[in-house]
Amino acid sequence: MPANPPTKSSDNATGGILLVEEYSALGVAITSALRKFAPQHTVRVAHSFAEAETIAAVMRPELFLLDLDPPPPSGEIAFFKRLRMLYPDARALVIAAGTSSELRTARGTTGAIQFIEKPFDLAEFGAAVQALLGPWTPPHSRHGRGTLRDLHLVDLVQLKCLALSSAVVRVETADGKSGAIYFRRGQICHIVSDTLTGTPALQEIANWPDGHLSETDLPLDIPTTISAAWPALLLPIAQQLAEETRQQSLGEVQAEENPTAPAGKKILIIDDTEMLLIFVADTLATADKTLQIMTAPTGAEGIQLAASTEPDLILLDYSLTDMTGEWVCRALLENEATARIPVLMMSGHVGEMARTAQDYGNVVASLPKPFLSGALISEVKRLLAVGSLTTAPRAPALPKASPLPAATTPALPKEIPAAPLPNRRGSSNAVAAVEPPPALPSTESPKSAAPEPVIPVASEQKSPPPSAPPAKAARPPTASLARPTEVSVTLALEVVSMQLTTSFRMEAATLQPCNPVVSVKMDDRSDLKGVPLENGFRLGTIRLFDDGRVDTMRLVPTHQPPQLPAAKSSFAIGGMSLERTNSHPNLQLTAPENDSMRVLLTTQCELLAVELSVAFEVVAVVLQAREATVLVRNSQGSRGAPFVLEGVELNPTAELRALLVRAVI
Repeated sequence: MPANPPTKSSDNATGGILLVEEYSALGVAITSALRKFAPQHTVRVAHSFAEAETIAAVMRPELFLLDLDPPPPSGEIAFFKRLRMLYPDARALVIAAGTSSELRTARGTTGAIQFIEKPFDLAEFGAAVQALLGPWTPPHSRHGRGTLRDLHLVDLVQLKCLALSSAVVRVETADGKSGAIYFRRGQICHIVSDTLTGTPALQEIANWPDGHLSETDLPLDIPTTISAAWPALLLPIAQQLAEETRQQSLGEVQAEENPTAPAGKKILIIDDTEMLLIFVADTLATADKTLQIMTAPTGAEGIQLAASTEPDLILLDYSLTDMTGEWVCRALLENEATARIPVLMMSGHVGEMARTAQDYGNVVASLPKPFLSGALISEVKRLLAVGSLTTAPRAPALPKASPLPAATTPALPKEIPAAPLPNRRGSSNAVAAVEPPPALPSTESPKSAAPEPVIPVASEQKSPPPSAPPAKAARPPTASLARPTEVSVTLALEVVSMQLTTSFRMEAATLQPCNPVVSVKMDDRSDLKGVPLENGFRLGTIRLFDDGRVDTMRLVPTHQPPQLPAAKSSFAIGGMSLERTNSHPNLQLTAPENDSMRVLLTTQCELLAVELSVAFEVVAVVLQAREATVLVRNSQGSRGAPFVLEGVELNPTAELRALLVRAVI
């Protein structure tokens, strides 16, 4: 695979990538990732099958990429049948939730459609895209790997199941055979042919070459005669197809094998991501056809294969299904036969990878995921030229387990001082407060409270510490609370930037207030009478704990009806970048100035105090935050989604400047 494939700079040129994605924002995110992994290829986005066919007629894509989450209304089979007829040499990658890893493995690289589970790792996605854009020609074979020309009933049945379809797929052959597969909400519920029913009928239909497929609505009276999950039904068929392909390939190898061909150096790739194994193996085999490439999907298999074959170089993923890369490195160092083999570590866990390279002398280089073929080829060539290690490094000593400390009960202070209220910071007109009554004695045994989470905060200046409370003065009458009064506060905020996970789902967002007005709603069970909360409020000063969590908010009445700015659901993209968060690459989308999405954020609080003037007018309401979880909505009527308030930034006057919220998974 060349490091820099030919440029696809025009929509009229043959090639490029066509993404079929219903959601515009997700289309922008996936397109950005595609341009990273295939920078020389044109990327176009279609929002429907019909639009995709129109665009494909002009650009003739090399790769079709379809997102089945959410599932399309219908038409998957007809769409792919037309693609097979018009673009037989193209390849297809389908993103979906609910795929079967066993079925993907059995179908292998010979399938016309490659499936990737959603959510997925960005490195896995990049490897799949780069592998599908490569030659996909295994050694000693005249046949390239799967394209749309190889579309099989197994591929189409998977599409119907992953699309959660309810339909009937009818199959007819030229010699008069017919059968039908019934789908109910993505599950195969009934199969029938002219002579068979159930699983035997599926086996028979799958062996019909070039059957004509059509799709109709599912009748209401169809019984459920099949209870097995659809991957279990398709797995034997996929295994049979794989065995037929293997036997064909063996015949080709025996016919074409040249025993005098020089054998190059041996490379072992250990990675649990199937598509990355394929991408790396294909890239290296294309760059140097003499290389002997071996692959292992687990650390245990990799250690065993390294000991038996003694490769010249090991390419190792840090995060494996059965162990981490450092344990693989330790096992290699503890075996005299493998201790001097250099290791190139590949991972998106940059911090862990760097620590392993520092501790284990057999790790001679690292390659952060995701990477392009050019970087891989260059690094492998360099390391093969250097050769094996001159001396066998020692494995670092394992840390000794330290005994657990004896359980101790922390001493409680004799008296817990009450936190001074914000209205006691020297405000001349705030002279009274509504305070909750003391707690009633309880006969229940005390329960230990769970520790509150520590929330990191990026703020320029926190609220100043409260000054000493003033001397008591004659106070006007105050109302008392018989129970805590719950208050919900809703703010209108603009989305300045949003961060998507490697599976293109919302992970975090930076929000800024677009209007100081807030909406306040009292708990219906409130015992507080006569406090006018029906008018509008504006957000005043905010007080933070030392660890950055929100302690109290001060709301000032506006004496006008609350009217929040209207929500705005669109998000204009002003800039895109690939950032690393917790050692994983994430996509950062930034909105241009004055063109950002607007959301409503609702937080639950308790009424802590009502500040009164000497004329018994409400000067401010002080609320105490109950929890870090908030609700973010696109409009007043939507249900919204829970987010964690992770960061608060205040301006020099202790008023809100920005918020960082992270999605609750």
